[in-house]
Amino acid sequence: MLKEIFIIGIGGQGALTLGELLCHAGNRKGYTVSLYPFYGSQIRGGEAGCVVKMETEGGEIANPTINEPDDFLILSGKFFEKYKRFSREGAGVYTAAEGSKDKNLNLMLLKEYVQETGVFSDEEIVEAIKTKFRREEIYQKKIEAYLSAEQKEQGC
Repeated sequence: MLKEIFIIGIGGQGALTLGELLCHAGNRKGYTVSLYPFYGSQIRGGEAGCVVKMETEGGEIANPTINEPDDFLILSGKFFEKYKRFSREGAGVYTAAEGSKDKNLNLMLLKEYVQETGVFSDEEIVEAIKTKFRREEIYQKKIEAYLSAEQKEQGC
């Protein structure tokens, strides 16, 4: 079964990292995964996002683009208006607290998404974080932020 996820935010919020974590988790589960990043010319403050495709039954992904995503993960509502035309009825829309300055906003949104959809377990995301960040002092902080996200008043 093909799952298409559209992630959008502002450069520096971690939209691409969020997509990479989903791909790492999917890859560890044996899924065929594809990550198609896009971003503006600005390093911070411009549009940044990605399309994640996961084929859960071992099929191929022929095209990384997306027409009607199954889920939207929105770190900044500023850009959602631009892309909502791709939305289909029944698509999941997960939004982060607008205006939040939390440096782990992407992990907070990921935690909400995992809890709501059950697409991955917390353990699978923890392993993806270790794969992505590699240095123990970094991934330990990220894992702690991810696991404690549900305890915060995050507004996601």
